[in-house]
Amino acid sequence: MPIYTPSEWLNDATRPSAASFGSAGRFAVPLHGGRFDRHFHDTSELWFVAEGRAKILVDGAERYVQSGDIVLTLPADEHDFIEVYETVRGFFVESAGGRGGHRHTDPGLAAGHDVLTRPLPGDFPARYGDGASREGTA
Repeated sequence: MPIYTPSEWLNDATRPSAASFGSAGRFAVPLHGGRFDRHFHDTSELWFVAEGRAKILVDGAERYVQSGDIVLTLPADEHDFIEVYETVRGFFVESAGGRGGHRHTDPGLAAGHDVLTRPLPGDFPARYGDGASREGTA
């Protein structure tokens, strides 16, 4: 499972056997003027989304993320920010082993791209505690 919501956590029962952790840092994708590069790693990576809402590419699919989510990418899993609805700030941890840093399936991807700014979509999942009901309606 590539995304862990605030009610879930990564532990021995849910962590893939390929995941052991090494480098770490912070990231931000601003609401206006954000750039990101579609990339993969030789190792696993975790993101903790501390703030914001966006659509990302992970695990071969476009998925919504928001504050409180943990995103898991496994080795060779391309990932990217597609759209932002609020500035996103977070923390990442990349596992040890393999070549560190971003890898690209095409050298042209290394330059990155502008991340689209969009209004929050109507199907964006609401969470209890963010002003929405338990059923996900405002």
